[in-house]
Amino acid sequence: MDGMQLPGSEKSSLGALARSIHAASIDPQTWAAALEGMRRHLRASVVNIGYHNFTTGAESALFEAPLDAGYCAQMAAFAARNPWFLSSKDYVTGVVVAGEDLISPRDLRRTDFYRDFLQPRGLLHRLCGVVSRNYDGMHFLCALRSESQHGFSEGDRREMQQLLEHVALALENQWRWQEAADISLALLALSDGESQALMLVTADARLVHRNRVADKLLEGSSGLAADDQTLRAANPANQRLLREAIARACENDAAATPTQVLTLAGAAVDEPLVVVVRSTGPVFQRGSNCRQPLALLSVRCGSASHDSAKCSFARHYELTMAQARVSSMIYCGRSLPVIAAALHVSENTVRSHLKQIFQKTGTHSQMDLVHLHARICPGLT
Repeated sequence: MDGMQLPGSEKSSLGALARSIHAASIDPQTWAAALEGMRRHLRASVVNIGYHNFTTGAESALFEAPLDAGYCAQMAAFAARNPWFLSSKDYVTGVVVAGEDLISPRDLRRTDFYRDFLQPRGLLHRLCGVVSRNYDGMHFLCALRSESQHGFSEGDRREMQQLLEHVALALENQWRWQEAADISLALLALSDGESQALMLVTADARLVHRNRVADKLLEGSSGLAADDQTLRAANPANQRLLREAIARACENDAAATPTQVLTLAGAAVDEPLVVVVRSTGPVFQRGSNCRQPLALLSVRCGSASHDSAKCSFARHYELTMAQARVSSMIYCGRSLPVIAAALHVSENTVRSHLKQIFQKTGTHSQMDLVHLHARICPGLT
């Protein structure tokens, strides 16, 4: 009889179902198993989670049980003529709506939706819960029963209501994690387009991420290397400075931690490395199951360039255009002869510009200038 409590072997417990639903928010691959449990729990032929757009009539399936690509494709084809979706005002977040609330079984049988879609599959009764609703459409949880079964009872509605609350929370968590993951991947992908080496490290200098330029830098004979995914400086004195700077960036609030600039000795044939160390604030780490602060290291590379026309450092100290060009090229590691050749001026002219830059910025050496520049306008392209 419809509404009878079935044995546990035939009807999954709500507690076990809730656990499977929330597990699916962590591993979307398990939604099919969770929906199969819901299908048995509601004694339905089909259960699916989908999205319906009331403006366009388009529909898409996110997950379903049993798996049937043809079912989803044909349901989507009939979405604009689906009599259960002719009115959007009946669908409010958290509400459970039965098919009979919207159209009687008698009238439903007169539609082409029934003749061409439901009847060939032996389906008739439907129960739908609104997971979330926006202006254009909604995400929904839907259960369908066959014509040979009774329609959904008030008890079934209550069961669906309970399941709906778990599904809504699980999907919201999944979407938030997915959004955060996608944003992170997008930002990390952008870092690969940078011409400076970028690295994210933990307080103990363990590498969390590095871009392609950093890969090449660490593979070379520069003043930085990675042993077992731990960043280190080649020189012991530099190693202490590097570790202290990273630890300092990771021990305080990101907003309160000043940008640190280090000069590390490179290989004999290389220019010294200029490393800018910044705090990112706490970031969740799966390995430790907690939030840990990270440090972002950017390393000036010989191939880097800096747009003097957009340089906030030059604007801050009111450098002339010629002075801004010289300052930017020094920041990028260019020697005075190279700068003179690039600007088509004498080396003495470059030295004159540099002296004026020192006076305006209160610096006394090229390395002081680089460090100050990095704190105010760290970006290289």
